[in-house]
This record gives sequence, C-alpha cells and structure tokens, in this order.
Amino acid sequence: MIAESDYQTVTYFGNGRALDVLWDAWQGSETQSFDQRRDIFLWILERLLKEGSVKLHKNGVFLESSIEDQIETFKQAFPKDMKDADRVCTKPSYEVPYEDFGMNVWWFMDSCPAGIAWQVEDGSYEIAD
Repeated sequence: MIAESDYQTVTYFGNGRALDVLWDAWQGSETQSFDQRRDIFLWILERLLKEGSVKLHKNGVFLESSIEDQIETFKQAFPKDMKDADRVCTKPSYEVPYEDFGMNVWWFMDSCPAGIAWQVEDGSYEIAD
C-alpha cells in the first residue's frame, strides 16, 4: 500500500509512541483524502500487528480477538472525516479549539477502540499511551 521505505520511516518515528504519532507520521497525508489516509494507517497498524511489533490494548488489557477483527473494530469506530472527529472530541456547544483538534485527541478517548503497546528488547510489550 505504501513503499517499504515509507513504512520503515513511519514505524521508526512511531516506535514506542501512541497511535496518534503513527497517524501523524505518514508523510503523504497532506495530498490524500481522509479515507485514503485512514486506509494507509490501518494497513500500517495491521502489518505491525502481524509482524508482532505491537499489540493493542484497552485500559491495559491486551485484545485477544483476531488481528482482522481488531482492524475491523478500528474501521467501524474511526471518525468519518476530520469534521466528524472534531464533533466527537468537542464538548457540545463548544467550538473546536484548533484545526485537526479531533484527530489529535480521538486516540485517547473512549471512542477509540484501543491503545498501542510496542514490543521491547526482552520480547515483552510496553504500553505507549
């Protein structure tokens, strides 16, 4: 879905960090639609899961469903676009504080289905968010 060198760059910058960094690390994001960017993000996440580099968790408990089910859960929960992310992440009757606010905070809200844990040198997983 993206060049191997791009994948390596994104995972290098994202390693050990929360999901928002993976979302922000994709350099092609400025020229792509929200749907394209989401699909690439999910492809990267799925590859990391299949490689065993990461695990997903909710409140510190690792998800036990299949990788395909975990990715599908993300697809279903993902905001529809940037305005939807802003709507979900902003209190009713408040204004969005800044551009892209929603996608900067969605990863840390209950509406996001999981957080990420990265595999460390001893083979265990360290929660990043």
